[in-house]
Amino acid sequence: MPSMEVSIARAQPPPVVDVLGIPIVRLDLSGVLDRVVEAIEHPRPTPVCLAYANAHTCNVASTDRTFRQALRRMDIVYLDGNGPRLAAWLAGTPMPRRMTGADWIHDLCNLCIHRGYRLYFLGARQGVAAAAADNLRRAHPGLEICGVHHGYFSRQAWQAIRDDIASLSPSIVLVGMASPAQEIWMLEVAASLPVPVIWGAGGVFDYTSGRLHRAPLWMRRLGLEWLGRLFFEPRRLLSRYALGVPLFLVRAIAWSLRARLQRLSHRARDAPPTLTLD
Repeated sequence: MPSMEVSIARAQPPPVVDVLGIPIVRLDLSGVLDRVVEAIEHPRPTPVCLAYANAHTCNVASTDRTFRQALRRMDIVYLDGNGPRLAAWLAGTPMPRRMTGADWIHDLCNLCIHRGYRLYFLGARQGVAAAAADNLRRAHPGLEICGVHHGYFSRQAWQAIRDDIASLSPSIVLVGMASPAQEIWMLEVAASLPVPVIWGAGGVFDYTSGRLHRAPLWMRRLGLEWLGRLFFEPRRLLSRYALGVPLFLVRAIAWSLRARLQRLSHRARDAPPTLTLD
């Protein structure tokens, strides 16, 4: 578990690595939590927005210009899957371990208890975010989740939800929706939400509520969590993985080769001239 003694005096932007056109921060979980603390302790006029990158989001971003631009506008895009990590490694840039929501949610809860931060859960089906909140409160006594709302609401209903969030003054709003709608929506509403941090969390409520089960630990350690997810959700994920994984690998290999060639070209161009003696 990352240390709760988090530095808040950082002014420099986080280190970023371009992976398949997506700017992914080269930070581990402790580094990401540092930035969250900084955003809460020194709030700015608009929220700090966090999103994630995995093989699926990279595939979608490659053909969806609006989504790609949304990811590029995020303050932090962190490594959620091993796919982008593999792509970066192929290009010669090592990245920290992935940090998926079902793992980091407990570290975030501990941080919130330690610093007195309040969470608001927004997303998933009716009742799922509330069940996730109940489970996390039991697992983390003292955790303050000040409000929840499901993710299936109309534009007309948004004003009431926004007013509810504003009245509760959470430190962090966790958004549990599907990509790319989640990230695009986050940027549309970010300027109107009076909160320090909006964190795109994907399916974290489904897992912490118990609605979905994770792959066994041995599969996760081998980087095969996607296979376990496919077992539990074959109807929804079969096409994503059967078609998406090979497509991602082709894109990752092609992109990494171009990245390496570009670096070699820049080195050759910037190399000092060689002196020859006649």
